[in-house]
Amino acid sequence: MWDAIVIGAGISGCSTARELSRYQLKTLVLEKGHDVSAGTTRGNSATVHAGYDPDPGSYKAIYNVRGSRMYPDLCAELQVPYVKNGMIVFAVNEAQMEEVRRLKEKGDSNHVETKVCTREDLLEIEPDMGEGVIGGLWIPDSGMVCPYNLAIALAENAARNGVEFRLSTEAQSIEKIQGGWLVRTSGGDFETRYIFNCAGTYADKFNNMVSKDVFHIIPREGQHLIVDRDLAKYTKTTICQTPEPLPTGGHTKGMGLMPSVDGTIILGCNADDVDDPDFSDNTREGLDKIVNYFEKNWKHFPISRHVPQFPRDAVITAYGGSRAHPDRDDFILGEPEDAPCFINLAGIESPGVTAAPAIAEDMVKILVEREGTPLKADYKPGREIKAPFRTMTMEERQKAIEEDPDYAKIVCRCEQVTEAEIRDAIRRPVGARSVSAVKMRTRAGMGRCQGGFCSPRVLQILCEELGKEPLEITQSGGHSNILVDHACQPKEGNEQ
Repeated sequence: MWDAIVIGAGISGCSTARELSRYQLKTLVLEKGHDVSAGTTRGNSATVHAGYDPDPGSYKAIYNVRGSRMYPDLCAELQVPYVKNGMIVFAVNEAQMEEVRRLKEKGDSNHVETKVCTREDLLEIEPDMGEGVIGGLWIPDSGMVCPYNLAIALAENAARNGVEFRLSTEAQSIEKIQGGWLVRTSGGDFETRYIFNCAGTYADKFNNMVSKDVFHIIPREGQHLIVDRDLAKYTKTTICQTPEPLPTGGHTKGMGLMPSVDGTIILGCNADDVDDPDFSDNTREGLDKIVNYFEKNWKHFPISRHVPQFPRDAVITAYGGSRAHPDRDDFILGEPEDAPCFINLAGIESPGVTAAPAIAEDMVKILVEREGTPLKADYKPGREIKAPFRTMTMEERQKAIEEDPDYAKIVCRCEQVTEAEIRDAIRRPVGARSVSAVKMRTRAGMGRCQGGFCSPRVLQILCEELGKEPLEITQSGGHSNILVDHACQPKEGNEQ
């Protein structure tokens, strides 16, 4: 019997797995996707919110603020890029300035540093702030991270300390048994003493199997555009509009411009309720909302001083994902009264990426304080990872090539990703098993050509490392095979 099973390997599940790995526990993570961070975590705006926005006293406020303050040390330990670049919530009329002042009051109640700014104040922060902006709210402690990179790093650290991950393994049902729970999955049955429900848009399904305290998750899809790195030099700050209420509860922080930690710019997002918990498609309607907003409001953003019209030709890709909006409009945490040892980390929508590490600490305490579980004496912090070639100085590159000649082989020209990094991504704990998984770990395929040059070589390296044939390699697990058949059959006795 396992001591703990974590259902879901997004930012909540991986944070929980890492926290459990500190203790003398036998822990299993179940993830139905082909990789960690295959759902909501992969499809968000990458913002580490400071906590100016949630209702004071709510779980969202408490864990947002605490989580935000954990990020500098957490990312440094796990070698994950993080930047505290601040956020401006801008206003173009007096009604929006009233909203800015309301947000200031919330920020004060949550003990988050904020400042109501005039236009002149904003120009000191962003000298090229666009026309029509009369003021706004400055939140200096807001930051940016790569959320899937962080989830992968958390998983690698957990695996390094003994946590087992079963990917492509869908949890299907949960039953109460003597001394714990039986989890039936697509890969067999597992018994455990504790369950951590980190199932994202499916968290209501599992809670409602075991408790009469039912809730409902509304999948809320958001799409984003990625703009080429050539424009990133024109802005350093996250800039967004004032929040807007949504018809089925909660609100959206609105459209925003987010300079990514990888040197590109994220634009988005819309917020539309959908029926399918797995929905992550890019739709014409959703993308049009983003494009139409920025074409209309581009003049407000600093880049407009250098590029006057919204540059459609600078958009290199788009992505989407569904967030888990709960009908209670707050995170749903802890044990239901009628289901002890079943621990919810549910309804983890924005600011979920920021809050997840702090939530995981408190949820794991439920187990370890009740059971008196000791810490591991040999816990290993951090992870072992090859440094990105693109961030190295010339001297560092020369030294890296001397130590590993595969650093001299550039596979992805757009992002300067080397063969050494790709092989390392496959070999690491919870390593890459698809072209998309390599992409998430190394950025190979994320540049302007979107993998047009490097994908065939990535596929070939996966074959070499995993001992597979090209027809077996997928884009993103499941039936997403890249090659479907031979163009011609080799003659008998000849190599393919």
